[in-house]
Amino acid sequence: MRKLYVSDLDGTLLNQRGDISVQTAEMLNTCIEEGMAFTINTARTPATVFPIMQSVNMNMPYAMMNGVLIYNPVQQEYMQTHYLTRETAMVVLGIIKLHKLQCFMYTLEQGNLCTYYDSVESHSLNKFRNERIMKYDKVFTEVDDLSICTGKGVIYFCLRERKELLEGLYRDLQAVRGANAVLYEDVYNTEWTYLEIYSDKASKSNALNTIKEWGRFDYMVGFGDSANDKEMFQICDETYAVSNATAEIQDLANGIIPSNEDNGVPRFLSKVLRDSKMGM
Repeated sequence: MRKLYVSDLDGTLLNQRGDISVQTAEMLNTCIEEGMAFTINTARTPATVFPIMQSVNMNMPYAMMNGVLIYNPVQQEYMQTHYLTRETAMVVLGIIKLHKLQCFMYTLEQGNLCTYYDSVESHSLNKFRNERIMKYDKVFTEVDDLSICTGKGVIYFCLRERKELLEGLYRDLQAVRGANAVLYEDVYNTEWTYLEIYSDKASKSNALNTIKEWGRFDYMVGFGDSANDKEMFQICDETYAVSNATAEIQDLANGIIPSNEDNGVPRFLSKVLRDSKMGM
């Protein structure tokens, strides 16, 4: 039986600083070198995933931005990209403006991820931008009006505010054809909530099914910590929640493993590898 092991990043594989520890990287690389099929499924963008995962010798396609992008690290190319139509992007922007909120808009242009904004009046988004510039050297481009960039291949919108400021917008976005919206808590700072909008053809579960078919896998084992992993858990054959996971995710999981700070995922994978060798 061909098994695929898939992990969320934030709160699951990454430590509380949002990094891959040296020990985690070493354990994962040993498992990968021994032939274990391991991948990741995350809401993060390539701008942060690539530097975070550079110490891990990934050889399986992985999903980013909630399934909007599937990237093949061996071929160093995107296997799949889900774009929003220009019309849908304009509608989304209009609703965001009606709610007097600001956002970052992501495009994929000739294989390059670009991030645009026309205002950072929002304290939370300004902090988000500055953190990513300092930690990942991520590039943000200011424009007079985001609508002028909607023909560049829009794939994603991101907002981060207090939950009560986003709930009305989230409800209004449910009526937008061609778009999907997700609302979830920031695992590093519960003061903030993320609202992300992307093509309704994209999802963590659809991306995993694509990777499963690509690799002809028979069985999937998933690891997660929060509500954003529910989709992934629903299509995996076996699931595990790290001990720092929300109660909801722990209830959905087949088992509980040590926390992200205690290298729960790589320890589990290493045990699977040891047990398989003993059974040979």
